[in-house]
Amino acid sequence: MLFLARREPRLRIVLYLALFVLLRDAMTPLGLWSFGTQGFFWIRLHSDPVFLVAFGFACLGLSLGMYWLDRDNRALIQWIRGPVALGALWGAGGAVVVVAPLAAIYQYTPIESRGGVVPMQNVPALLVFAVLGNLLEEALFRGYVYGYLAQQMTPIRAGISSGVVFAFCHIFLAITVTEVGYPLLVFTLWEGMIAGIVGAKCGVMPATLTHGGAIFFLSSGLI
Repeated sequence: MLFLARREPRLRIVLYLALFVLLRDAMTPLGLWSFGTQGFFWIRLHSDPVFLVAFGFACLGLSLGMYWLDRDNRALIQWIRGPVALGALWGAGGAVVVVAPLAAIYQYTPIESRGGVVPMQNVPALLVFAVLGNLLEEALFRGYVYGYLAQQMTPIRAGISSGVVFAFCHIFLAITVTEVGYPLLVFTLWEGMIAGIVGAKCGVMPATLTHGGAIFFLSSGLI
């Protein structure tokens, strides 16, 4: 497998996804994050702000290292398409769209039932983790996966399809590692498709703003 991945650039993408799923699912029992189904779906991250910041910057390093070292697949990652300001607006708007349904449901579910109040001193670290940590996911799914699919279909279809692949890569996490089940899959499908559309329009960085912004608002207890 490793030998073939060296010779086949697209096979390396499959290997990246497999390693990502393996590492993410291994980190879950260690307390990196926790999930629940009260209020349909909620998420909380690790309570140590130093760890969150360190983990976020580690993901940034992995994202950049993957981009620079894998020259064969580098062209698939488009960090930004079009004006930066427009991309920022799309990214922020996408985050609002992702969290809006849950924000409405949360009005009927007390915060104590969906992870509890998050200390305000942890909020800046949560923002760093949410953005930099999810940059790695977006480089994979809105970079490599989208870039490959966009060679086979229209950009919007490729963006939505990358969201389906994103949700598919959460099946084991949903039904085995956490037993959260379909709420986690529905959320990741919704989030993945919105981030995919943003990525198709504006690139990986705006999609990261959508993905990271949504995770930040959900994990910080600000909604």
